[in-house]
Amino acid sequence: MNDWDFLKKANEIWKGEFNPEKQFKELDEIDEIKALRAYNNSAENLKNCEPFEQMNQKFILLQNQYGNSFNELYKDIDKKICRREYAKGGLGFHRGYYSPSMMDLVVGGVNRGRLLKRLPKNNNYNYEYLFDAQDNLICVHDYGINSTHKPVSTELFVYQEDKVLSLEFYYYENISLHFISECQYENKRLIRYESARCNLFYGGSGCTEINVETYEYTNDLLQSFCWYRYNPSMRTLTQEKFIFNRDEEGYLSTYVTKQLGGFKPKTKFESGEDIYNVRVKRKR
Repeated sequence: MNDWDFLKKANEIWKGEFNPEKQFKELDEIDEIKALRAYNNSAENLKNCEPFEQMNQKFILLQNQYGNSFNELYKDIDKKICRREYAKGGLGFHRGYYSPSMMDLVVGGVNRGRLLKRLPKNNNYNYEYLFDAQDNLICVHDYGINSTHKPVSTELFVYQEDKVLSLEFYYYENISLHFISECQYENKRLIRYESARCNLFYGGSGCTEINVETYEYTNDLLQSFCWYRYNPSMRTLTQEKFIFNRDEEGYLSTYVTKQLGGFKPKTKFESGEDIYNVRVKRKR
């Protein structure tokens, strides 16, 4: 079965009356799905997933440690604020304009939004960033598209030498820890960014998804980054590396992608190394 046959078969399965049991059974009959399930249970995949499963356990411990700490972390914020910034857009990106992720370089439709020069009179902004006297980001209010302009979530930070832990709490019926990230720095350069979607306080057993980005630099300029996405419940791991080229002015211009490991579906489209255009204009 080639790529188009696979898509056609999947489309046929999900048409008509919704019958989850029947449709999932039929979906399991697709050869590529069988191959993926077999690979997920293989010794190779389980070995590759080991460090990410350890990371999953680390984030579960962090959820237990900080899950009920919103009031404690937030109580002195007002006394520490020295300046504020506001941003519009960037809602599809963790933390909007100040997101640590580099994925906007390679993924279309993902952007950081833009900083506003002043506070809009009509409160037409999506993010509010609070900084302390050392210019550290200490709090982020995410307003989403809420017409009442009350925060959808608040992100708080714990600074630990060369690491910064962030904890994002959502305002549902109760204030719940929803998202955790950790940034690791070396000589003030970001070298690793981990993030996890929490499910412990929504009736789950841990994390629904873990993402990791690691960065390589040459002369303080980004050369490449690796991206790993891990699903703990299914033990699936995506591993890719993005290697960049620059134009004459030093801006990131194009990149190539390498799959670092994991499941490789058989297709009839076996091509060489494809070159893609960088999505945003950036030097670092």
